[in-house]
Amino acid sequence: MAKTLNIIGPGRVGRTLGALLHRAQLCVVQDVLSAEIATAEAAVGFIGAGRAVRKLSDLLAADIWLLTPPDAAIASVAAALAATGRLRKGDIAFHCSGSQQSALLAPLAAVGAQTASVHPLKSFADPALAIKNFAGTYCAAEGDSQALAVLTPWFEQLGARVAVIDPAGKTLYHAASVLVCNDLTALMEAGLRAYEGAGLDRATAQAMMEPLVRETLDNVFALGTVRALTGPVTRGDAEVLTRQLAALDKLDPSIAEAYRALNQIAVDMVQAQGGVPAAALLAVAAALKK
Repeated sequence: MAKTLNIIGPGRVGRTLGALLHRAQLCVVQDVLSAEIATAEAAVGFIGAGRAVRKLSDLLAADIWLLTPPDAAIASVAAALAATGRLRKGDIAFHCSGSQQSALLAPLAAVGAQTASVHPLKSFADPALAIKNFAGTYCAAEGDSQALAVLTPWFEQLGARVAVIDPAGKTLYHAASVLVCNDLTALMEAGLRAYEGAGLDRATAQAMMEPLVRETLDNVFALGTVRALTGPVTRGDAEVLTRQLAALDKLDPSIAEAYRALNQIAVDMVQAQGGVPAAALLAVAAALKK
């Protein structure tokens, strides 16, 4: 008999995983809870299964509990859920936070649940698209072995690649994920604003930068970051950097600061590349100082 699943906090991650698990027939999606009933109803509609509820007291008992509220609310939701008495010994409760440990679910462990965390390293900007390309997603997992013995095969059957992570490293792991995903998106926005400052309209600028960005990413994954790096720092061109920083400071000091910080990392990469005279790199480093 298929295990039952309750989802608490059905945002983009919760509804995506609910829909994937339902379509794969890995469980029976039972109750979907949100403080706003309209949100729960929308999630049920997206998942294609389940019952929308708005209070913890409305939840039926379930074999698996997926908690996907905002990270800051996981601990309080876990404590409130534990207090309902709905969980039974041996039930599995897990969250999908990349920055929080499964230990955040301690109140549920205290009432006999097996707890874990499984974080899909993926952008969930569009749940419909996330469903289509979820296969191949890496997931960082940690927690009770009994919970992972159930959850790992589930995620693997969805096409994910599950890797065990040390809970102590999750803050840095998630910071790294923010840098290469969220901050990469913000970097693209900074570039668009600079293009607009140069007189290009946004649509044209986005079209122009797309092949450059895609080619850069292809080079990074084919060659590694050090070999893929090009630009003024790799040429030791302090004069270009000085002019560009002056222009960016005038346009938007926050963009100029990001440019400085990123190119300071680029200096380290160029040292690893070799080939640029030490004097030129010293001039570059001086140009990057505010």
